[in-house]
Amino acid sequence: MARFFKRNPAGDEAAQAPKRPKLHELQPDPDRIGIAGSVPFVQLPVPADLFANRALRLQRLAPDHPMGGYLDLLARIATAQAAVQASRAARGVPPAEPHPDVAMRLEHGMPPISRHTLEAPDAFPTCLDALLDALDLGPAPQAAHDAVAALRAASADERLDLGVQVFEGAFPVARMAECVFVAAALQVCLSEAAAGLDRTALKAVADGVCPCCGGAPVASLIVAWTPADKARYLACSLCGSQWNHVRIRCTACGSGEAISYQSLDEVSKDIQVETCGTCHSYIKHLHQHRDPVLDPVADDVASYGLDFKIVEEGFRKSGLNPLFVI
Repeated sequence: MARFFKRNPAGDEAAQAPKRPKLHELQPDPDRIGIAGSVPFVQLPVPADLFANRALRLQRLAPDHPMGGYLDLLARIATAQAAVQASRAARGVPPAEPHPDVAMRLEHGMPPISRHTLEAPDAFPTCLDALLDALDLGPAPQAAHDAVAALRAASADERLDLGVQVFEGAFPVARMAECVFVAAALQVCLSEAAAGLDRTALKAVADGVCPCCGGAPVASLIVAWTPADKARYLACSLCGSQWNHVRIRCTACGSGEAISYQSLDEVSKDIQVETCGTCHSYIKHLHQHRDPVLDPVADDVASYGLDFKIVEEGFRKSGLNPLFVI
């Protein structure tokens, strides 16, 4: 993430300094978690809904938003993702299967989806080709058009290598614009693979690690679906799976101490930041049970004002949004 530095005005300058938005801090109340009984450990993605709903959310967020241009670009990408997924489903393209060593991976507490999943027939390379063909960039900046052209000109090996890098969380700075489209293709491929997993066989891997593909969470959600009403889930940035995580516990270091929640008047009250005073990390916290249309990827970008403020307070982002790497 980019580094932002806060300068404290002194003397007369302090009196004339414009008022800055203030973060509102909320202390967690363990007695108001609102969960009864057990909840599923993992909620697997439904690719047919995931990208279509995200596209609609982005289309609604873009108008009159300070980052409207970028939200419109992401809406166009999500629309292409939905079209690719629907076409693959209509043609009966089978999802990429986990590596043959999946049983061993599960036994040793590893996610069943690995980088080898990307190499399967009709997997990531096919999804990337289809995504580039389905894209309508419209008024997107020239950098976006150049990135698509560079990916079209790249060899199959170069594309796969870039896909593996993004899957592993390594984003080459010189190819950052290309990584956005590569990540979008990965999301289609991996959501299909995750949807076909046996949910009952999945096990916890580590704090902040998706039990399906090993991806990082993009945000924390308080969900409203039965039987997990008001339970907390982390949303995977890659495969779209959601996994249960204890409330009031850091998603990065696992500490339950010094956890607090902060918000801005300029951002929806249903979108907060959970901060950890132990490791000084933060993650977006979306109250989906109050506003069901909130989308972890779309609303993470749209609420970027929270990131500006919380970084000034000395926190670093623990989650990852591969469509908005900063």
